[in-house]
Amino acid sequence: MNEQLNRFLERAADTLEVADLLLKHEYELALANRAYYAVFYCISALLLSEDVIAKSHEGARSKFHEFFVKTGRFDREISKLIARSAEARQSADYNMDIDITEEQARELLTDAHRFYQMTLDYFQKTTSQTTTK
Repeated sequence: MNEQLNRFLERAADTLEVADLLLKHEYELALANRAYYAVFYCISALLLSEDVIAKSHEGARSKFHEFFVKTGRFDREISKLIARSAEARQSADYNMDIDITEEQARELLTDAHRFYQMTLDYFQKTTSQTTTK
């Protein structure tokens, strides 16, 4: 794997660790931000594996859908997970009237961990397919 791709995956892992701590200390709004960024870093790594660099978060999500969901490499349900994560982050960061419950925060964090693991599994699978050919 290339160095930049590894940096995205390391950043995702670090961000998930921070999100775990935020949940422990009941910082649900900050957790929404970190959970989303963990997902975003995974998307960035996946796109980089296709030599695609998006200019915006929305562009990255759109390109992920195009390259990974439409092609069947990731399930359509993942697009919903990403959309929920992006919406929660947007609300938590910019809507001063919003509150995120502990249950909602746990769901966001679970989704982010799940997407991170799916990303790692994808790279492991594609790496093993490349080496067996």
